[in-house]
Amino acid sequence: MALTLDGAESRLSEEMEREHEIRNLKETVGALREALEKQKAGTASEVAQAVAEAHNEIRDLKATISEMRIELERRKAAGEEAVQKVHAQAAEEGRQLQSSVQALRDQLERERASHAEAEQLQKRTHRDETAELEKTIQTLRGELEASRAKK
Repeated sequence: MALTLDGAESRLSEEMEREHEIRNLKETVGALREALEKQKAGTASEVAQAVAEAHNEIRDLKATISEMRIELERRKAAGEEAVQKVHAQAAEEGRQLQSSVQALRDQLERERASHAEAEQLQKRTHRDETAELEKTIQTLRGELEASRAKK
């Protein structure tokens, strides 16, 4: 019977070892599950944080884009305003030049008319003086001939 006891003890010992090994494996599985759950929770937290950061970055980019659009529209409006100002200034300068040209034409026309009048007056005066001189010459010739005829 010593043999049966040793066999039973051996089986009992093997069974205890198996139970101990199963317990250890269950504990290891539990620890691994717990570690996996923690990692899963950490990963989910990291993903959630990454998603939140991505949303924040998207919001910031949208705000930047909006500000850039506003600035672009402001610059476009300022450019259009500058172009309109240049056009208005050029038109005003054109009107001023036309006005100056017209004033110079009018002045030139007045001076031409004045010069023509002065020329006409001078011709008339010259003609009158010439006529007067011719009369004087005629008178003097007449007197000279009368004086010669008396001698």
